[in-house]
Parts: sequence; structure tokens; C-alpha cells
Amino acid sequence: MRTRFSNALALIFLSACAPSQAAPQPADLQPASTFTAIPTLTAPPPTPTYAVPPLDDAANTVYYFAPDVCNAKWANSGQDIPCPGIQGQINSGYVELLTDMELNLPYKANALLTIPPQEGDFAEIFGTFPARTIELGDFFRAQLYCMPDTQCDVIFSLGYYDSNGKFSEPFPAWPYNYAEIPNLINFPLDILANQTVQLTLVVRDNNDPTNDFAVWVEPRIFRHPGVATPTP
Repeated sequence: MRTRFSNALALIFLSACAPSQAAPQPADLQPASTFTAIPTLTAPPPTPTYAVPPLDDAANTVYYFAPDVCNAKWANSGQDIPCPGIQGQINSGYVELLTDMELNLPYKANALLTIPPQEGDFAEIFGTFPARTIELGDFFRAQLYCMPDTQCDVIFSLGYYDSNGKFSEPFPAWPYNYAEIPNLINFPLDILANQTVQLTLVVRDNNDPTNDFAVWVEPRIFRHPGVATPTP
């Protein structure tokens, strides 16, 4: 009796230790490699963090560019660009008015999507806005950004045409890469005080226009309160 019992226990023990005969998990249930979709192993664009909140300056903003987007003349270095752009046609450059909903912004805002040309010898897009007189204490303000899920690498710039039609870009260029937090620009326009000019938004590719979906969030002119333009 004891021998039969011992033999039974031994049989149970050996069965528990034997390799499992369960079918292997299907290959498609295994987690995919992190970088299989990006051959160069480039990390995907991060979700932007808004370390710099937008300025609460509506009371002293004297001009918003976004509502005037199609009153501006849009062009690359050699040809005009329609406004708004035609969906899917970005080879010569593209411009469109966007909202905070389309950009997943955590605050209400309008924005300009500006895409430099994707082919040919042109490397920039220009938007020349209606003429206006700049006063002492005026600042150019905007948040520079990339369209979500695009790996843009561009150079933003601000230029102007003077009353004689001469174009100048006296302000610093603002390089921007998708991996950075949105860049808040707050730049004085005092060198243009008392001049009537056509301010021009410029975006250039940084040697490669692919994915250069560049965004100006609420580009505007802010007039510093308490600063008056002196009478000539």
C-alpha cells in the first residue's frame, strides 16, 4: 500500500516538473519594437509642454495677424501662394488659419500654419500684411510651435517692406525644432517707430523642408501701456 502511494506521489511530482506543452503565444501578440516605424531610430515628437504660458495682453494688443491672414500676400521666393492653401498641395508652400482645437492647445488661440516649399529652389514662405504705422512701445509677440506629430526644424523671422517697397529683416532669426517647448517671442519694434510698414512673417526650412509644418500662435502687436510716440 505504501509503495503504491509513494509511486503515485512520484508520478505527480514528475508530471508537475515536465515541460509545458501549451501552445506558444502568437507572434502578433508580442510587443512591437519601439523604433520599427522609424528606421533612423529618431524619437517621435514629444507632447509639447507649456512651460511659458501665453501672455494675457489682449487689453493692449493693437493688431492680430491671424484674422488678417488672407489679406496678406503670401509667396515663396518666386511665386505667389493661395490663401487659404489648397489641401494636400504644399509643394510650393502653404498657409492656413488654425484654431486651438486643431492644435490641442490648453488655451483659446488662433494660429497660422505656414509650410515652406517642399520642392524646387525655394526655401522660404513670406506673408506680407497690410501697411500699418508702428509706434514707440510696440512689441511683436507670438508663440512659435510645430504642428503636433510633425518633426519640423525651421527658422522663423520677421521682416518688413518700407514705404518705398524695400524689404529688410533687421530682427533676429528664431530657429525652432519640434523637440523644444513652444518659444514665446516678445520683441520690441522701436526701430520702426513712426514708420508705416508692411510687416512680413517669414519661415525658412533648415536645409530640409520635410515635415516643416511651422505654426505662429497668436502673432500680434502689443503696445506697452504708458509709452507714447513723441510728436515730431
